[in-house]
Amino acid sequence: MNRRYVKWLLPVALFSILAAQFWARPEMHALFSFDYWQSVLRYGKVLRIVEARYVHADDVEFEHFTDIALRESVRSLDSYSDYMVAEDYDAFNMAANQEYVGVGIEVSEFSGRVTIAQVFEQGSAGRVGVLPGDYIVGVDGVDTRGETLAEVVKRIRGEPGTMVSIEVERPMDHQIFNFEMERIELVLDAVVEIEMKTDTVGYLLIRQFTDESDDEMVRAIEELEQQGMQHLIIDLRGNPGGRLDAAARMAEVFLEKGQTILTVQSRRGVEDIFQSRGSKHAYDGALIVLIDGRSASASEILAGALRDHDRAILVGQKSYGKGSVQSVIGFPGGDGLKITSARYLLPKGEAINGFGVYPDVTVEHTIEKTMLLLLQRHHLRSLSPETFQEVFGFAPIEDEALGVAIQLLDSDAG
Repeated sequence: MNRRYVKWLLPVALFSILAAQFWARPEMHALFSFDYWQSVLRYGKVLRIVEARYVHADDVEFEHFTDIALRESVRSLDSYSDYMVAEDYDAFNMAANQEYVGVGIEVSEFSGRVTIAQVFEQGSAGRVGVLPGDYIVGVDGVDTRGETLAEVVKRIRGEPGTMVSIEVERPMDHQIFNFEMERIELVLDAVVEIEMKTDTVGYLLIRQFTDESDDEMVRAIEELEQQGMQHLIIDLRGNPGGRLDAAARMAEVFLEKGQTILTVQSRRGVEDIFQSRGSKHAYDGALIVLIDGRSASASEILAGALRDHDRAILVGQKSYGKGSVQSVIGFPGGDGLKITSARYLLPKGEAINGFGVYPDVTVEHTIEKTMLLLLQRHHLRSLSPETFQEVFGFAPIEDEALGVAIQLLDSDAG
């Protein structure tokens, strides 16, 4: 072979290999788009004009300006995509694993008031006397009665080891209490309220899907089986989801090997099919799953897979309807991107995004009743029904969905 051809052949071959690897990365395709470069130039032009002409230019930093632009543009895609600065990205990663810096409370908006829905046993709030049902009326001396839920939460959050003062109104007598507590790092269990509801019916509540939630669930089932459990209720009400792979591993405890759990479809139609590998901790007893309008994402994956394979009866209300998958990408500067990258289908091919998973047995609860159930679930651990009514002004109400589930399992046993 002519040496001159060999001299050019090697560089061309090397360039071809590098070009193929470059093109295989979808995020690089935009570099070949005229619209992409035109948009970059437009943004740069605006940035330069702001720096040159804005009257308060000394107060504008390029980095802060870009953070806002990226956040708002990514959020405009859908309600699940987000650009996060380093601080927010750290908080996101902690929350994804049930790790929080806070005082150990969950807050919700109830009847127009920012209300403490749950007090976690690991936090400092419970130790100083904060109770579920308390209305938050102030934080660090600032009256928050006119603020949104997000604004109040932002005031409560802070660095671990710092103190925060929270003023609450107790609804039963309208007394005002001020509690000072320390913000601490919390790791919350994903599986809680593990108990026998009857001699044969076990119950567990799953808060969120984390790396450890499948192991926690297996341990909970084994604990209940040692107490004589023959039938199981899994409560996914209020569970916002979490890790997709954790939901798939949890489904394997109840499904046979080879059964489809879900199918993931990306923008380019690429499919990733999750199939059960079976489990050495398999549970084959009767199963009911409770869902409601706040059960989302991974909750819907687990509930939908068990329903489609006739492995569980779903009781409650239609779920939230989040049938999309988000990819999370971290950058060297500590910031990160969460972007909707795929959608998933339940085993029978159902796309639930915007529609939700429908229960087999519908039991409706109002938002107000849901809050009352959260309130009484906490306090009835330590108060008799009579004392509870005296303190809070109403008798404990029936959890109708749970009651239906127990009745169905008892009749199945009969």
